[in-house]
Amino acid sequence: MSGPAPRERVVFWYGCNVVRHGDIIHGSIELLRAIGLDVAPVGGPGYCCGTTKDANLRAAEGMAKRTVGRFNELGAAIGTDQVVTWCPSCHRHMGQFMGGYTEPQFEVSHFTQRVHAQRERLRERLVKPVERKVVLHRHLGFREVDVNPLVEDLLRLVPGLELVTSDVAAPGHMCSALAGVPAAMRDVTRAACELVAATGAQDLVTVFHSCQRMLCGLEASEPFRVVNYVTLLAESMGMELADEYKQWKNAGSAEAVLEKMGPQRVERLGEPFVREHLLPELLKAPSR
Repeated sequence: MSGPAPRERVVFWYGCNVVRHGDIIHGSIELLRAIGLDVAPVGGPGYCCGTTKDANLRAAEGMAKRTVGRFNELGAAIGTDQVVTWCPSCHRHMGQFMGGYTEPQFEVSHFTQRVHAQRERLRERLVKPVERKVVLHRHLGFREVDVNPLVEDLLRLVPGLELVTSDVAAPGHMCSALAGVPAAMRDVTRAACELVAATGAQDLVTVFHSCQRMLCGLEASEPFRVVNYVTLLAESMGMELADEYKQWKNAGSAEAVLEKMGPQRVERLGEPFVREHLLPELLKAPSR
């Protein structure tokens, strides 16, 4: 008697900046497993796409060669030629830049594409009702993959969830693309608040990590939640994912942030690093 069919193996490349949001990473891994994939997650500085070094071509080239080489080696070692991306910057950089220096021995697809393609299989796992009225925070700039309708289709699978559709969309591929233009980011934040008010939604649902990071501080002043769509799907699968970054962001003071982080985590990261780099980010409220 033959056993169950082997699960398809994929490398899940979650990128660098999403490491602030371990809940999104863990939830995404479980969603990929739920649709029948055997997942090898990789990310962080060792798998950087190099987009942060675009102004330094030599440095970006070095990162591109290293990361593509590592994917080639990893794929050969575990027997897969499939890389699933999370970050739109990584996905775009792989297609437009990285493959020009070291030939990729793998195919690339985006997380939303893989999950959406197997959404009927995912539907079987979405058994817990999530009684919320939500609206999606959309961006227009990720032209390689039209993620907005894919995410909306996935949200419609969640029992009890009411999705309000809207044509409102921000420029750029995610909010971090606007960080260097404060006036534009203020406009996007204000538009997001107005969208929630106009639709009567309880949740503003983000697609990508930088939007979650830059908008979750609204919970301190606004009557709605800011939640990533992965969290809602995972909740419907029965998972409880704590958005620790959001807890820190809305703690209210440096002392409260440090208390929520806990002394062991602060010591592991290094208190000077936490105070000089993390606290200024966490204590900066969204402007609108």
